[in-house]
Amino acid sequence: MTSRDVRTLGVLFVALALAVGGGAVVGAGLTGAASPTDAAQNSIDSCTTIDQSGTYVLTKDIENGGKTPISKSCITITADDVTFDGDGHRIDGRGVSHTKAIAVKDAEGVTVENVEVNDWHAGLLVKQGSATLQNVTTFSNAYGVRLEQPNDVRLENSNVSDNLVGVYTDNRSLTLDGTKFSENELKIQRDGG
Repeated sequence: MTSRDVRTLGVLFVALALAVGGGAVVGAGLTGAASPTDAAQNSIDSCTTIDQSGTYVLTKDIENGGKTPISKSCITITADDVTFDGDGHRIDGRGVSHTKAIAVKDAEGVTVENVEVNDWHAGLLVKQGSATLQNVTTFSNAYGVRLEQPNDVRLENSNVSDNLVGVYTDNRSLTLDGTKFSENELKIQRDGG
């Protein structure tokens, strides 16, 4: 079987899946976006909650906080085994109290990648879960990355700049690899000091 045959078979499979399942994902901000390379890929174009495993891709910038209310998150991830790909887009906040651009809550095996977050109380929050944060840029937030009782977090090949606190951690598992810190008031704040 040639690579062209494999691509053709993949396209036929996706077409059949769309015909049978309709290709839509229920939920605010989510739309079905199956492609020959990833039939389980979903598109996001606004603030939403991700409560099912899969791959989610941000299709445009979210501006002015996406109408996120006080003490809420724009993107909330509560399902295990989620990949959230910002596709180079920005989630821009309004600097409103206790808001989060992206919050991973009680979820394991989450990857957040290729996204910029700015003007939030916490740019990225991981609370009681595990996540890999890679190729992210977090700037002009109160907390660039905030970790609350995480099981395991990796911050890789990212830029953390111009935040009050670059990374806040409560002394749980945090691995830094290839991450650049600049012009934060405090680079890393550990619980109690």
